[in-house]
Order: sequence, then C-alpha cells, then structure tokens
Amino acid sequence: MSNSGNSTIHKEHFTIRANEVDLSGKLTLPAICNFFQEVAGNNALQLNFDITDLLSQNMTWVLHRMDINLKEMPNWRETILVETWPAAGDALRAYRNYKLFDNEGNEFGNCLSYWMMINLETRRPVRIPQEVLDTRLTEREHVTPVKSNRISPPEQEDSMTKIKVRRADLDMNNHVNNVRFIEWMLECMPEEEARSVSNFDIVFMHESHAGDVITAQMENTSDSLRKFRLMNQDGNVIALAEATINL
Repeated sequence: MSNSGNSTIHKEHFTIRANEVDLSGKLTLPAICNFFQEVAGNNALQLNFDITDLLSQNMTWVLHRMDINLKEMPNWRETILVETWPAAGDALRAYRNYKLFDNEGNEFGNCLSYWMMINLETRRPVRIPQEVLDTRLTEREHVTPVKSNRISPPEQEDSMTKIKVRRADLDMNNHVNNVRFIEWMLECMPEEEARSVSNFDIVFMHESHAGDVITAQMENTSDSLRKFRLMNQDGNVIALAEATINL
C-alpha cells in the first residue's frame, strides 16, 4: 500500500517466516535485505520504472551500495512494516531509503541504498531518464547521511571461506543476487557476531556468475569493527564491506 499523502512512499507488511530467522529465532540481516529488494521492486513497478520496464529498453538497475542500521531484531511470526521511497540523486546516481518497524510501531532499522542504471550490452552506467528522476522525493531527509568515502579492504585475513556460485544464487539479471554477497560475508563471522550487527555498509563492485569460485575474507579490525572482501577466482574484488557489531 502507498501513503495517501504521497504515492511515492510505499509500505508493505511482512510476517516473519521460519526460513527468515537464525538459531535464536530472530530475523536475519539477509532476510531484511530480501524485504528491501521486494518493496523496492514493487514501488518501482507502481512508478513505472521497474526492472521489466527497463529490460525492454536494454537497461537495468544495479545496486551499488547499502548502508544498513539495525537495533533489536524482531522474532519469528512477528509482523513488521517496511517503508521505502526513492530520493533525489543526480543523472547517474539514485538513492532509495528504507525504514523498518516492529509490530508495535517501533523503528528497529533503516537503510540508504545507492543505485545506478546500466546498459545491458555494454554493462556501463547510463544517464537516468528525466521521468524517473521526477518521481523522487526531494523534501524528505535520508534515513542516514549519504557517504562519499570508499571502504578500505581488510589488511589481514582473520577468517576466510570459499564458495562456488550456483545457479540458485542468480537473479533476473543472470548474475549473483546482492543478498548472497552479504550471506557469504556473514559466513566469516562467529554466529553470535552475525546476530549482533548494528551497522552493515557494503559496496558492490563487480558482478559474479554461476561457476565462479568466491573467496570471502574478514579482518577483526577492532573489538567492534569487521572488514570484508569478496574476490573471484581471477583475483577481482567484487565487494567490500564494513560491519559494526554490538555484543
């Protein structure tokens, strides 16, 4: 459903399912990111610039960065509300905001995502059409400030895991779904730490495809900061991230 005051603001309820919780019965970060993907696609469909509209023009959306902030996670079978809206950017960059509310209406998380539009043949960024830019809210503040910094890679490898990309990891663009990147990074963390992430900031740098062999690396930078890098079998860095944990 959409807010009657502005059709660009989109809201959806989700009841947390058993496959969306961890061993403690709490909602997981990857499940939240799947909710983000769903509501973003549904809102884009309402605004007539979803992926199916773009594919007919040989273009698609590419997620470049996500900056996620989380508090106490809700439990299995609870119903949450996800609110999203596109925000003003420029001709090559777009933003999308998300807010998360528990079943009592308390905000327990938010996210600012950074997007680009690419040409499917060249895989290069293209200018965002003016009619898309015109749908974006300019008067509503971002849920968290826009970041211009680059994420630095780990300087040492305190934890590592290898993953072979399956067909099941791919999305409609025929490359690895972004949520998989986050799952692979979290595999480097002890279970208790993965459940205690309060901020997760990830930059997506390159695509990954079926058959790739991915190395996920993590550095314990401090008591609360973890740095991650994903590399493919050719040594190309496909994603970098930082996570703050609150144990």
